[in-house]
Amino acid sequence: MTSFRATAPEELRKETEPHFQKGYNGVEGTRDLLEREDQELEKQLKLMNKPATQYGDIYDCVDFYKQPAFDHPLLKNHSFHFEMKPISLPKRKRDQVSFDNEEPVHIGLIGGDCPVGTVPIRRVTKEDLIRERKASKVMSFADNALGAHYAVVRTRGGQNKFNGAGATLSIHNPRVSGRQYSAARLMLQNEADTIQVGWRVDPTLYGDSKTRRFIRLDVTFSVLAGQSHCFNTRCPGFVHVRSDIPLDLVYPQISIPGKDVYVVPLYIDRDLANGNWWLLVGPNNTQVGFWPKRIFTGLADMASYAEWGGEVFGPPGTPSPGMGNSDFPTSDTLYSSYFRNVEVIDGGGQNIDASNTESFAENMTRYKVFDEEHTNLRHLVVYGGPPSS
Repeated sequence: MTSFRATAPEELRKETEPHFQKGYNGVEGTRDLLEREDQELEKQLKLMNKPATQYGDIYDCVDFYKQPAFDHPLLKNHSFHFEMKPISLPKRKRDQVSFDNEEPVHIGLIGGDCPVGTVPIRRVTKEDLIRERKASKVMSFADNALGAHYAVVRTRGGQNKFNGAGATLSIHNPRVSGRQYSAARLMLQNEADTIQVGWRVDPTLYGDSKTRRFIRLDVTFSVLAGQSHCFNTRCPGFVHVRSDIPLDLVYPQISIPGKDVYVVPLYIDRDLANGNWWLLVGPNNTQVGFWPKRIFTGLADMASYAEWGGEVFGPPGTPSPGMGNSDFPTSDTLYSSYFRNVEVIDGGGQNIDASNTESFAENMTRYKVFDEEHTNLRHLVVYGGPPSS
């Protein structure tokens, strides 16, 4: 996503003035350029924040047909509608472990749920765009970025064909600051295309340090130049169908090691009839929305790779935040961050526990992950690590 500078923050103005003055005849030229960039920011905000009835002070209820998904050039002539449901999803195994502290799927918006035919979209402000632009100078979202660390369980290479994957995640709130972030996520991939879902603590993305659900898309758009990545509804592609479930909601309850563990089931499943990838949340597989097949190249077919685990980032040369519950994992899930019921949908559409997997952490002294079989929790991934000093 392209973002532009604004005139408001003094530190941003100081940062830009010396460079601009050289080519724009002093202060007057600088002012003209900053004003043009401010106008560009306003134009971008109008594209992001569609006209809608506002409920509360964070989300707008946006007409289904005006949501950001349909700004994608490959979705201009779509035939989607707000009552859409998948045609043929694989059946999932029932979770044999019942927790009273499972996070609710529906977390009400201020003023009530959005009206039928609209979807809740978190409002993007100019401050959001400025913050992301400044952060982009020192951070990258590539998997090999300096400052990024991973502790994951992943499927081994081979002729894998997956129609979906999922797990039930424990929810935590590791402490982060500045441009750090900490996340737990499920990922599906084929070639350059990846889709992710999980929870994330990311002040750069959200402007706060709360634990939020997120989705992420990485795809090479065939009609646009270069590689694109985005979160939630920040760029087009994900078609939101629920009027009562925000994509980037705040999880109100956080696990307390040794006392309470709060969990949330999350799944990404492919519609066997048309190839669309659906986001499902909660024990009843509530259908939040989908990534259409037509926006992909690799994931236009089945996935060839799946991954579950933690990810953190600290700018190079600075400390890294805690991962998961900010402690090393143990065999006791009351004291560990984890994914339970780690599963895939195979090429035949059958729901099975993930197999032929391996553990990976590029620095096992800092962050750890263990791949285990459990009597009640089935395929179990425990992961985490403390912040570095």
